[in-house]
Formats: sequence, structure tokens, C-alpha cells
Amino acid sequence: MGCYVDRSQSQDCVGIGETVYSTAGRTRIKITLAGYLVYLFDIWLGDLSGQEAILGMDFMVPAGIRLDLADGSLCLPDDVRIQLSGRRQLHNVKSRVVRLDQHLQIDVGDSMEVPMRKQT
Repeated sequence: MGCYVDRSQSQDCVGIGETVYSTAGRTRIKITLAGYLVYLFDIWLGDLSGQEAILGMDFMVPAGIRLDLADGSLCLPDDVRIQLSGRRQLHNVKSRVVRLDQHLQIDVGDSMEVPMRKQT
């Protein structure tokens, strides 16, 4: 199974490897998320170290997808969450909310000790 590649367009890319990378053309792909959200996007194709296509994150904004880096997930437009692979969550069910009695400003690289009181 193949796809139509428009070879009339090419693009030079910088920042992928140590040399300038030239694409071989463009094609349209279909991305299905969560089994029912379908999006069509144009992508650049080429031969890059065993990868034949590079899909950037630019499809996420028009699709209404948000990255939630605090819990390592993608949030789809209907609030369905997809956990990112290989990513540990920054918080869990054992975490607690900490409220301070006064305002503190912590400079970059500094730390502050906050005494914790058990709630009864």
C-alpha cells in the first residue's frame, strides 16, 4: 500500500542532525485519535536515518489538542486524556496541597524549607 507523494515541492530543514536535510516531497495523511477523532494533515517526506516522515506538533493546535505536561498527557477537545509514553507523572494520589501563611519568593536555584503540619 502506498500514497501519492507530491515531489514538485521540497524544503530544506535545519536542526535535524548536523547537516541541512532536504525533503523529497509532501503527502496527506489521516490521523485518528481516541478511535473517533479524524484529522487530515500534509506532511513532508524524505529519507532521514530510517525515518521516512516527520510529523511536527503543528497539527495539535487546529485539532484542539492540549499538552498537559504536569501529568504527562495529551488532552483531546472532549477532555479525553491520552497518557504520553515513557513519562512519569509529576504528582500522584499521595500528593497534598500546601498552603503557606505568608508570601514567599524563591529565586532561581534557591530552595526554601517549609515545615509541614499534619491535618487532623
